[in-house]
Amino acid sequence: METDIDYFSNCIFIHEAAIHVNMKRTVAWFKISSRAEVVMPKTRAKTTTILEAIFPYGVISVKVRGPRAVNQNKKRKTGGGTVIGHYFNFICDTMDILDEHEEFKVCYIVMDNVPIHKNTDTEKEINRRGYGRVYLSPHSPELNPIEQFWSVCKSKTKREELLQEET
Repeated sequence: METDIDYFSNCIFIHEAAIHVNMKRTVAWFKISSRAEVVMPKTRAKTTTILEAIFPYGVISVKVRGPRAVNQNKKRKTGGGTVIGHYFNFICDTMDILDEHEEFKVCYIVMDNVPIHKNTDTEKEINRRGYGRVYLSPHSPELNPIEQFWSVCKSKTKREELLQEET
């Protein structure tokens, strides 16, 4: 299959990363015949979500969604994750930036292959603006440079104890 997709000139990589300060390693090494015990925090920190768009030579757009306050009077707590509306707005904001620069007019927007990214409204808007869409195959983080960046960041966060000033 022949395409004009060029990783270094016309691909915009989109990603969503969730982080929290209590991230810990999920695997540990212990001596043979010793008991493996890992102390985990009793409470999970609120998650911060970061949406980002990059191309091989820099950052195009970043949006940070901090944890939202939960009404303590509600019996059922609502989810605070990224929903289709948040993602759609981020994609539109990113395309607004791309529209300002002639060199991005024939770009492909490269995304993970997850349902929130494949919403029909999002697909229609990308097509309407003249950009191409590429969905990465499942379980292929090595194809998206943002995945590699966040893998390094999260591994460092899991490895190190955060200082009080950092929380």
